[in-house]
Amino acid sequence: MHAQQFSTDAPMDSPPRSDGEESRTSLCLWLPTFELRLELVRTPELDATSVALLTPGETAERREVWQVSERAFRAGVRPGMLVSRAVALCPSLVLLEPDPAHYGAAMDAILETLSGITPVVQPIDQGLLHLGVDGLERLYGPPVDQVNRVLHTLLEVLPRPLVAATRAGRAPGTFGARVAAASARPGAPVLVKEEDLARFLAPRPVSALPLPADALERLERLEVKTLGALGALPEYALLRQFGSVGKEARALARGEKIDPVRALHRPRPIRVSLDFPAPVGDREALHRGLDRLLERGLARPERKDRAVRGLRMGGHLEGGGSWTIEATLREPSARREVLAYPLRSRIRLSPPPRALVTLFVEFFDFGSPAVQTLLFERREEGARSRNDSDLSAGEISDSLREAVRELKLKLGHSPLYRVVEVDPWSRIPERRHALMTLEP
Repeated sequence: MHAQQFSTDAPMDSPPRSDGEESRTSLCLWLPTFELRLELVRTPELDATSVALLTPGETAERREVWQVSERAFRAGVRPGMLVSRAVALCPSLVLLEPDPAHYGAAMDAILETLSGITPVVQPIDQGLLHLGVDGLERLYGPPVDQVNRVLHTLLEVLPRPLVAATRAGRAPGTFGARVAAASARPGAPVLVKEEDLARFLAPRPVSALPLPADALERLERLEVKTLGALGALPEYALLRQFGSVGKEARALARGEKIDPVRALHRPRPIRVSLDFPAPVGDREALHRGLDRLLERGLARPERKDRAVRGLRMGGHLEGGGSWTIEATLREPSARREVLAYPLRSRIRLSPPPRALVTLFVEFFDFGSPAVQTLLFERREEGARSRNDSDLSAGEISDSLREAVRELKLKLGHSPLYRVVEVDPWSRIPERRHALMTLEP
């Protein structure tokens, strides 16, 4: 087993995809415990031991287990278990720090590679995605050949053991394809035709439905355990018990609702990084590094005056592993103070578990242009205010001149005026100032 290296600094450069692109038929690829498998690829000597991956973003006082290997599972270790309990059950358990930056880079490499096969790619989670395969028969042949082509393409970015462990399911709609992938075994894809979809779904557990946990628990109490049993219930009964969610669940269980694969538009992110001369764990030093990186990111020419909506901050930990936090703004902004505030709040809630050797900031979601020129703002290109800031003297701004010119063409006269001092010492207020037409 060889280790595959993924670049965490190079942004994904996939061709742009429209949000309107969709496909009725889905090919679902699922690699369980994706993150733990990537760690075992990097350190293959751990394959013969009991391994657990820790939950990212938690404090050292109360760490939990995130993913476990088969050996650790047989020893009684379960995801969500406290580390102290897991070590008590399996004293030889090897605990690994998570590396979210590495996992994200691996997923980006997968998406970029598979976008060369089909433009309709919809990632759901790390190690789980849907491919729209409508119309691929003319390129790659029947469904079996399409699946083989996709898995063979994955070998360009993933080692052979990970590709061999990937489960594939092909069916109409993302729900049917995901159930098919969950039913598949590594190396044995499950292919479901549209006329067989209802029959295929009927014996599957009701927990496969994308329902809230409380709704699934109520179905269990009602002895509704399979999709077939749910589909056999009358629609009005589900509407009375669960509302519109029950109606939608019944349509999915009966294979009547086909939810298509929708291409996810992924704008090219902007990433800036900073290497520390010595590991840094002080919060104030992280805040200063964050401010510096935000300034550099906002100054990048590829931002093109766009406001930033989503940003990510992270770094590589001393001794291995990585740490990341994300923030999504309610209103896009291009002001450093606005962007820094939510990240600083998240640093307080989820600080790095150890000192950082590198720090990075990534802008991954953007809004409309951030800078709208104000009509009455009198600034030069260097953002310094002019000395004659009063509109009664000097030249007016280019934006205001253009606005007056357009209004004059439309109305036949300039509707704007400027106030000019005439006799400031007069006892009559009306003589102190006068209104003059503002000409472009």
